[in-house]
Amino acid sequence: MRIGFIARPVEDDFEFAALKEVPCLEFHFSSDLSALRRSAEIRGWKQKYETDISTVALFGRNYLAADEAERREHFAALRQVTDFAKAVGSPLVTTGGGLNPTHSREQSCERAAELFAEPIRYAESLGLKFAFYNCPWANFITGPEAWEPLLGQAFPTAGIKFDPSHPLHTGQDWSRQLADWGHRVYHAHAKDTLFIDGKPFEDVPAGLGEIPWGRFFALLYHHRYRGDINVEINGRTWSEGQMHYSGILLARHHLQQFIAPSGLATPSDFPI
Repeated sequence: MRIGFIARPVEDDFEFAALKEVPCLEFHFSSDLSALRRSAEIRGWKQKYETDISTVALFGRNYLAADEAERREHFAALRQVTDFAKAVGSPLVTTGGGLNPTHSREQSCERAAELFAEPIRYAESLGLKFAFYNCPWANFITGPEAWEPLLGQAFPTAGIKFDPSHPLHTGQDWSRQLADWGHRVYHAHAKDTLFIDGKPFEDVPAGLGEIPWGRFFALLYHHRYRGDINVEINGRTWSEGQMHYSGILLARHHLQQFIAPSGLATPSDFPI
């Protein structure tokens, strides 16, 4: 296992990673896809700073929208992101499953099984793995109720990008989820949450909030996880300027104690 962080597609983040000996980065996209046209430049930074790219993600796209034209737009964006992931040498592409409040869970699973068959096949044809993130942003594939019919049946080669803060926010037992489904985790995020009076107050760097990260790593080791763990920094205190980089370093310092010296692996070495 290696610890990296979610980066912006700018050279400063690659330079920071090299300076602080961070081995891997990841990229997130949502509405702004302009950086997808700069894959050659980003690949150059990757080589210059000797930094791997763990995964490329497309967030917030509602693939289950009622409007067919909107769905086509989102899946076209997913294909662009998949091509970008291949171009920059990422072994994995991640996204959500969409969300239609008029559908039951069963109906959403059936629809997703139809719609995602081609994107998953396309990613795998490029030599990439495909995972669904567990963030609820425009996404119903957040836990076992959806993982069982989709990952357990429809898509036996797809996996999960797991972030323990999301089930924590909604009162679910993230450790139970990870214990039961850790064998299908292809990528992990490290983001923490501070609770005040029993309610989420702010997202904070790993180690400053509620999540017992030793427990998290124990479950990853239990499942022989060999992927990367990328620090995610957001929240009003940590989102901008030097505090953003300070948050990355604070989180890495806390998490590094759980990395076994012999636990290093290549970013493409995912369980299946």
